[in-house]
Parts: sequence; C-alpha cells; structure tokens
Amino acid sequence: MKQSGNTLRQKRIGSFRVVEKIFAADTWLARHEHQTAYVSFLLGGSYSESFLQDERICSPGTVIWHPRTETHADRFHSHGGHLLDLEIEAGWLSDAEQEFKLVSGARMFRCGLPYLLGLRIYRQLRVDACETEDAATELLSFFFAGPLDRHRPNWFNRALQICGEFHDEPLSLAKLALFLGVHPVHVARSFRRFLGCTFGDHLAEIRLRKACELLRNSKNPIVDVAHASGYADHAHMCRALKKSTGLSPSAFRKTVQACLRPSR
Repeated sequence: MKQSGNTLRQKRIGSFRVVEKIFAADTWLARHEHQTAYVSFLLGGSYSESFLQDERICSPGTVIWHPRTETHADRFHSHGGHLLDLEIEAGWLSDAEQEFKLVSGARMFRCGLPYLLGLRIYRQLRVDACETEDAATELLSFFFAGPLDRHRPNWFNRALQICGEFHDEPLSLAKLALFLGVHPVHVARSFRRFLGCTFGDHLAEIRLRKACELLRNSKNPIVDVAHASGYADHAHMCRALKKSTGLSPSAFRKTVQACLRPSR
C-alpha cells in the first residue's frame, strides 16, 4: 500500500488556498491532523475516513468540513481518489466568528449546493479568482450557525439595489459586504434565506436579463452587449445565454427580433 498522493495544482486566492490532489488505488494515510481548517470535495474515486470510533464512507459528491487539528486516517479504494481541498486562514474564520458561531466538529454533505459550489471553485481555478473567492465564501457560510433575520434588513435591500445598479462592473461578495458593513458570510446566508439563491446566481440572472434586453432592443455589436451586461468577455456571455436558452447571442437576437417584426 502507498502512503502519499500527488498534488496536481494549488492556488492561493485571498484568505484561501485551493489544492487539487490525486491518490492511487489502495493508498492509505496514517492517522494525522491538519493545522488549517479545510473543506474537501471528492471529485472522483472513493475512500474511507476513520476518526475517533467512527468512519465516513466517501463517494463522488462528498463534501466534508474538517475543523483545525481534527485527527483522522484515510484509505482509498480500488479506483483511488481525486480530491479538491479548500484551506481557510485562521484570521478569516476569526473575523466571521464575530457575527456567527462556527459549527463544532466535522460536517458532511452529499452533493447538493455545497458540492455544486465545490465544482464551481474547481472550474474557476484557471479563470476568475474573484468568482472563486465568492464561491468559497458561499460554501463556508454553510458551516456557521447563528440567528437568521426574520425580515429583510435595510442593508439587504441596499444590497439588491447595488446589484442592479452595478451589475456591469466587477462586483464581488467581499466588495459588496465591505460596502454594506457586514461580513460576507452574513451576505451569503441572507441571499439564500430571502431569495433562495446565492449572491453569484442572483448577479448572473441580472446580467442575463440585461443581455437579453440589449440583444432584443438594440443593434449594438454582440461584444459590446457582453461588456454592457457585465460579462468578462463575449465567450462568457455566449456560455450563459446558451445554457439558459439553448441559443447563441446572434441566434437569440435573430429569433426575438423576427418575432417583434409586424406581420404583413
């Protein structure tokens, strides 16, 4: 049996470090602890993780919050394992704990939004550090407990206004939270509570609506529509529009403008 894995890549993003690892079949890791709190995502393969007197059986889609200094051992099965770890600086956690209480002990999810956020972090490793940091914050908001606002606070209404007014500018969760004077975890939790979606998804919806409006009502070049809608580039808008409508921007414009022409 082997006792180590290979690090494929790692990237420092603000207060986070993302590490992608791969483990061969039958790899085992003796009991150990990590000095940094982290979240692990199992992208492929399977493994067993033993801790105290219990064991976690991990299959693709598993997300685990590991508190700092948790002791565990890992045994990878016949297909090995492909993991993504999100490590969090202690200072970031300490700041968040000024408003919310960090959950005690490990927490485990199978698929759902936590895993989708992990996949988003994985996909964005090569492209947008800002969106990667947002997805990390969204994810970590699942591991804090505390009272939730029963009604929309005034600052949340202001947050929605800012999203609508500045959708065409680089707007991150951290930047929005700083402007509002609350922690990004509070903002992330509030979007899920009051809108049923993440901050990133809400902003993406605003940008998509704006793009559709401009394609429908203007003759501006598509690249200009992309920038006016807040997309990083033409390709980014193409992906978003095709995912939503099944059409490219040019095909969408042609279709909707044909529908708007008066019939003879």
